[in-house]
Amino acid sequence: MSPDDRHLYFVRGKRQLIRLELATLKEEVAYTVPAGWVGYGTWVANSACTKIVGIEIAAEDWFALDTWQKFNEMFHKQPRCRLFSVDLATGKQQLILEQKGWLGHPQYRPFDDHTVAYCHEGPHDLIDARMWFIDEDGRNRRCGKAHEAGESCTHEFWVPDGSAMVYVSYRHDSPQRYICSLDPVTLANRVLTEMPPCSHLMSNHDGTLIVGDGCGQASGDSSASNAMLTGDPYLHLFDLSAGPGRGTTRRIARHDSSWGVYKGDRQVTHPHPSFTPDGKQV
Repeated sequence: MSPDDRHLYFVRGKRQLIRLELATLKEEVAYTVPAGWVGYGTWVANSACTKIVGIEIAAEDWFALDTWQKFNEMFHKQPRCRLFSVDLATGKQQLILEQKGWLGHPQYRPFDDHTVAYCHEGPHDLIDARMWFIDEDGRNRRCGKAHEAGESCTHEFWVPDGSAMVYVSYRHDSPQRYICSLDPVTLANRVLTEMPPCSHLMSNHDGTLIVGDGCGQASGDSSASNAMLTGDPYLHLFDLSAGPGRGTTRRIARHDSSWGVYKGDRQVTHPHPSFTPDGKQV
Protein backbone atom coordinates (compact mmCIF):
# COMPACT_ATOMS: atom_id res chain seq x y z
CA MET A 1 0.00 0.00 0.00
CA SER A 2 1.36 3.46 -0.89
CA PRO A 3 1.77 5.89 2.04
CA ASP A 4 -1.01 8.12 0.66
CA ASP A 5 -3.42 5.13 0.54
CA ARG A 6 -4.06 5.73 -3.18
CA HIS A 7 -2.40 2.65 -4.66
CA LEU A 8 -2.02 -1.02 -3.86
CA TYR A 9 0.94 -2.91 -5.34
CA PHE A 10 0.92 -6.67 -5.87
CA VAL A 11 2.64 -9.32 -8.01
CA ARG A 12 0.44 -11.21 -10.46
CA GLY A 13 1.37 -14.63 -11.74
CA LYS A 14 5.03 -14.23 -10.73
CA ARG A 15 5.42 -12.05 -13.84
CA GLN A 16 3.98 -8.57 -13.34
CA LEU A 17 4.10 -5.97 -10.59
CA ILE A 18 0.67 -4.31 -10.69
CA ARG A 19 -0.21 -0.83 -9.41
CA LEU A 20 -3.94 -0.69 -8.57
CA GLU A 21 -5.59 2.72 -8.12
CA LEU A 22 -8.06 2.12 -5.31
CA ALA A 23 -10.47 4.94 -6.19
CA THR A 24 -11.06 3.70 -9.74
CA LEU A 25 -9.71 0.11 -9.65
CA LYS A 26 -7.60 1.01 -12.68
CA GLU A 27 -4.53 -1.20 -13.08
CA GLU A 28 -1.09 -0.39 -14.45
CA VAL A 29 1.88 -2.70 -14.98
CA ALA A 30 4.71 -1.11 -13.01
CA TYR A 31 7.29 -3.81 -13.86
CA THR A 32 7.46 -7.04 -15.85
CA VAL A 33 9.83 -9.88 -14.94
CA PRO A 34 12.21 -10.43 -17.89
CA ALA A 35 12.12 -13.60 -19.97
CA GLY A 36 14.18 -16.37 -18.42
CA TRP A 37 13.32 -15.36 -14.86
CA VAL A 38 10.45 -15.95 -12.41
CA GLY A 39 9.39 -13.58 -9.64
CA TYR A 40 9.64 -15.12 -6.18
CA GLY A 41 8.31 -14.30 -2.73
CA THR A 42 7.33 -10.97 -1.21
CA TRP A 43 8.57 -7.72 -2.75
CA VAL A 44 8.91 -4.76 -0.37
CA ALA A 45 8.87 -1.00 -1.04
CA ASN A 46 11.02 1.67 0.55
CA SER A 47 9.40 4.03 3.06
CA ALA A 48 8.52 6.63 0.41
CA CYS A 49 7.13 3.92 -1.91
CA THR A 50 9.24 5.16 -4.83
CA LYS A 51 11.00 1.83 -5.42
CA ILE A 52 10.73 -1.80 -4.48
CA VAL A 53 13.14 -4.68 -3.86
CA GLY A 54 12.44 -8.20 -5.05
CA ILE A 55 13.90 -11.61 -5.88
CA GLU A 56 13.87 -13.43 -9.22
CA ILE A 57 14.83 -17.08 -9.78
CA ALA A 58 16.23 -18.34 -13.08
CA ALA A 59 13.37 -20.02 -14.97
CA GLU A 60 15.47 -23.11 -15.62
CA ASP A 61 15.86 -23.60 -11.85
CA TRP A 62 12.33 -22.69 -10.75
CA PHE A 63 9.48 -25.06 -9.88
CA ALA A 64 6.26 -24.50 -7.95
CA LEU A 65 6.75 -24.66 -4.18
CA ASP A 66 3.36 -26.22 -3.49
CA THR A 67 4.52 -28.66 -0.81
CA TRP A 68 6.98 -28.43 2.08
CA GLN A 69 9.01 -31.22 0.47
CA LYS A 70 9.50 -29.04 -2.63
CA PHE A 71 10.57 -26.19 -0.36
CA ASN A 72 13.35 -28.47 0.85
CA GLU A 73 14.18 -29.56 -2.70
CA MET A 74 14.59 -25.96 -3.84
CA PHE A 75 17.19 -25.39 -1.15
CA HIS A 76 19.22 -28.39 -2.31
CA LYS A 77 18.92 -27.30 -5.96
CA GLN A 78 20.75 -24.04 -5.15
CA PRO A 79 18.92 -22.01 -7.81
CA ARG A 80 20.43 -18.98 -9.51
CA CYS A 81 18.78 -15.94 -7.92
CA ARG A 82 19.05 -12.21 -8.20
CA LEU A 83 18.16 -9.45 -5.78
CA PHE A 84 17.08 -6.24 -7.51
CA SER A 85 15.29 -2.94 -7.09
CA VAL A 86 12.71 -1.33 -9.38
CA ASP A 87 12.02 2.38 -9.79
CA LEU A 88 8.22 2.52 -9.49
CA ALA A 89 7.99 5.66 -11.64
CA THR A 90 9.96 4.29 -14.60
CA GLY A 91 9.90 0.51 -14.17
CA LYS A 92 13.70 0.42 -14.51
CA GLN A 93 15.41 -2.50 -12.78
CA GLN A 94 18.73 -2.19 -10.92
CA LEU A 95 20.61 -5.38 -10.11
CA ILE A 96 21.92 -5.53 -6.54
CA LEU A 97 23.19 -9.13 -6.23
CA GLU A 98 23.14 -12.27 -8.36
CA GLN A 99 24.37 -15.64 -7.13
CA LYS A 100 23.81 -19.37 -7.23
CA GLY A 101 21.95 -20.13 -4.00
CA TRP A 102 18.40 -19.49 -2.85
CA LEU A 103 17.70 -15.89 -1.79
CA GLY A 104 14.53 -14.52 -0.23
CA HIS A 105 12.78 -11.98 2.03
CA PRO A 106 14.20 -8.75 0.52
CA GLN A 107 13.48 -5.61 2.55
CA TYR A 108 14.59 -1.99 2.42
CA ARG A 109 15.60 -0.65 5.80
CA PRO A 110 12.88 1.87 6.76
CA PHE A 111 13.97 5.46 6.05
CA ASP A 112 17.34 4.25 4.72
CA ASP A 113 17.22 3.34 1.03
CA HIS A 114 20.97 2.67 1.10
CA THR A 115 20.52 -0.55 3.13
CA VAL A 116 18.78 -3.70 1.90
CA ALA A 117 18.25 -6.87 3.93
CA TYR A 118 17.71 -10.32 2.43
CA CYS A 119 17.98 -13.92 3.56
CA HIS A 120 19.54 -17.22 2.58
CA GLU A 121 16.31 -19.17 2.11
CA GLY A 122 15.55 -22.79 2.96
CA PRO A 123 14.63 -25.15 5.81
CA HIS A 124 15.66 -23.52 9.07
CA ASP A 125 17.93 -26.33 10.25
CA LEU A 126 19.90 -26.36 6.98
CA ILE A 127 20.77 -22.65 6.95
CA ASP A 128 23.96 -21.60 8.74
CA ALA A 129 23.52 -17.83 8.31
CA ARG A 130 20.08 -16.58 7.31
CA MET A 131 20.19 -12.77 7.67
CA TRP A 132 22.31 -10.60 5.36
CA PHE A 133 22.66 -6.91 4.56
CA ILE A 134 23.94 -5.25 1.40
CA ASP A 135 24.18 -1.67 0.17
CA GLU A 136 21.70 -0.80 -2.57
CA ASP A 137 24.57 -0.39 -5.06
CA GLY A 138 25.63 -4.01 -4.48
CA ARG A 139 28.62 -3.23 -2.28
CA ASN A 140 29.39 -3.95 1.37
CA ARG A 141 27.64 -7.29 1.69
CA ARG A 142 27.74 -8.47 5.31
CA CYS A 143 26.35 -11.34 7.35
CA GLY A 144 23.94 -10.24 10.07
CA LYS A 145 24.54 -13.30 12.24
CA ALA A 146 26.32 -16.63 11.84
CA HIS A 147 24.19 -19.27 13.54
CA GLU A 148 25.57 -21.11 16.52
CA ALA A 149 25.69 -24.92 16.41
CA GLY A 150 22.11 -26.24 16.48
CA GLU A 151 20.60 -22.75 16.21
CA SER A 152 18.05 -21.54 13.67
CA CYS A 153 16.97 -17.96 13.04
CA THR A 154 13.77 -17.13 11.23
CA HIS A 155 11.23 -14.52 10.18
CA GLU A 156 13.38 -11.43 10.44
CA PHE A 157 11.66 -8.06 10.04
CA TRP A 158 12.53 -4.40 10.40
CA VAL A 159 11.15 -2.42 13.32
CA PRO A 160 9.10 0.13 11.33
CA ASP A 161 11.19 3.06 12.59
CA GLY A 162 14.30 1.39 11.11
CA SER A 163 16.12 1.14 14.45
CA ALA A 164 16.76 -2.62 14.37
CA MET A 165 15.99 -5.93 12.75
CA VAL A 166 14.06 -8.36 14.97
CA TYR A 167 14.08 -12.13 14.49
CA VAL A 168 13.30 -15.43 16.20
CA SER A 169 16.07 -17.72 17.47
CA TYR A 170 15.60 -21.31 18.60
CA ARG A 171 17.45 -24.61 18.95
CA HIS A 172 16.30 -27.88 17.49
CA ASP A 173 16.70 -29.79 20.74
CA SER A 174 14.70 -27.30 22.84
CA PRO A 175 11.12 -25.95 22.82
CA GLN A 176 12.32 -22.49 23.94
CA ARG A 177 12.23 -19.63 21.46
CA TYR A 178 13.64 -16.13 21.82
CA ILE A 179 12.86 -12.77 20.26
CA CYS A 180 16.18 -11.16 19.37
CA SER A 181 17.36 -7.85 17.94
CA LEU A 182 20.10 -7.14 15.37
CA ASP A 183 21.70 -3.71 14.89
CA PRO A 184 22.16 -3.17 11.11
CA VAL A 185 25.22 -0.94 11.60
CA THR A 186 27.23 -2.59 14.38
CA LEU A 187 25.75 -6.10 13.76
CA ALA A 188 25.38 -6.49 17.53
CA ASN A 189 22.79 -9.10 18.53
CA ARG A 190 20.85 -9.19 21.79
CA VAL A 191 18.05 -11.28 23.28
CA LEU A 192 14.89 -9.28 24.01
CA THR A 193 12.64 -11.89 25.62
CA GLU A 194 11.71 -15.56 25.70
CA MET A 195 8.58 -16.42 23.74
CA PRO A 196 6.04 -19.20 23.13
CA PRO A 197 6.42 -21.22 19.90
CA CYS A 198 5.37 -18.40 17.57
CA SER A 199 6.45 -18.19 13.98
CA HIS A 200 5.66 -14.82 12.40
CA LEU A 201 6.23 -11.63 14.37
CA MET A 202 5.65 -7.94 13.68
CA SER A 203 6.12 -4.88 15.89
CA ASN A 204 4.53 -1.50 16.37
CA HIS A 205 6.39 1.56 15.09
CA ASP A 206 9.14 1.69 17.73
CA GLY A 207 9.39 -1.99 18.65
CA THR A 208 7.92 -1.69 22.14
CA LEU A 209 5.04 -4.04 21.25
CA ILE A 210 5.27 -7.20 19.16
CA VAL A 211 2.52 -9.55 18.01
CA GLY A 212 3.11 -13.15 16.94
CA ASP A 213 1.17 -16.17 15.75
CA GLY A 214 1.60 -19.44 17.57
CA CYS A 215 1.82 -22.21 15.03
CA GLY A 216 1.10 -25.86 14.52
CA GLN A 217 3.61 -28.43 13.35
CA ALA A 218 4.76 -28.09 9.77
CA SER A 219 6.11 -30.74 7.43
CA GLY A 220 7.43 -33.62 9.53
CA ASP A 221 9.90 -34.02 6.66
CA SER A 222 12.83 -36.23 7.63
CA SER A 223 15.26 -34.17 5.53
CA ALA A 224 14.62 -30.93 7.41
CA SER A 225 12.79 -30.12 10.59
CA ASN A 226 10.68 -27.08 9.61
CA ALA A 227 8.28 -28.10 12.38
CA MET A 228 7.91 -26.76 15.88
CA LEU A 229 8.26 -29.25 18.72
CA THR A 230 4.88 -28.14 20.06
CA GLY A 231 1.87 -26.48 18.48
CA ASP A 232 0.16 -23.29 19.69
CA PRO A 233 -3.25 -21.95 18.53
CA TYR A 234 -2.96 -18.39 19.93
CA LEU A 235 -1.95 -14.88 18.91
CA HIS A 236 0.48 -13.51 21.49
CA LEU A 237 1.23 -9.90 22.43
CA PHE A 238 4.70 -9.04 23.77
CA ASP A 239 5.25 -5.80 25.69
CA LEU A 240 8.96 -4.91 25.57
CA SER A 241 8.66 -1.34 26.82
CA ALA A 242 10.44 -2.20 30.09
CA GLY A 243 13.59 -3.22 28.20
CA PRO A 244 15.43 -6.46 27.30
CA GLY A 245 14.79 -9.34 29.68
CA ARG A 246 11.84 -7.60 31.34
CA GLY A 247 9.16 -8.10 28.72
CA THR A 248 5.70 -9.49 29.38
CA THR A 249 3.47 -11.59 27.16
CA ARG A 250 -0.21 -12.45 27.00
CA ARG A 251 -2.58 -14.26 24.68
CA ILE A 252 -4.99 -11.96 22.84
CA ALA A 253 -6.95 -14.37 20.60
CA ARG A 254 -7.12 -17.88 19.20
CA HIS A 255 -6.45 -18.33 15.52
CA ASP A 256 -6.59 -22.14 15.21
CA SER A 257 -4.88 -22.13 11.83
CA SER A 258 -2.15 -24.43 10.56
CA TRP A 259 0.92 -24.66 8.38
CA GLY A 260 -0.95 -26.91 5.97
CA VAL A 261 -0.80 -26.48 2.20
CA TYR A 262 -4.07 -25.16 0.75
CA LYS A 263 -4.70 -25.09 -3.02
CA GLY A 264 -0.97 -25.41 -3.63
CA ASP A 265 0.00 -22.51 -1.35
CA ARG A 266 2.03 -22.82 1.87
CA GLN A 267 1.52 -19.22 2.97
CA VAL A 268 -2.27 -18.85 3.22
CA THR A 269 -3.00 -21.01 6.27
CA HIS A 270 -1.20 -19.12 9.02
CA PRO A 271 -2.07 -15.63 10.26
CA HIS A 272 0.96 -13.31 9.82
CA PRO A 273 -0.48 -10.79 12.35
CA SER A 274 0.54 -7.13 12.35
CA PHE A 275 -0.47 -3.83 13.94
CA THR A 276 -2.73 -1.16 12.49
CA PRO A 277 -0.82 2.07 11.79
CA ASP A 278 -2.04 3.65 15.04
CA GLY A 279 -0.72 0.66 17.03
CA LYS A 280 -4.05 0.10 18.79
CA GLN A 281 -5.32 -2.98 16.97
CA VAL A 282 -3.96 -6.22 15.52
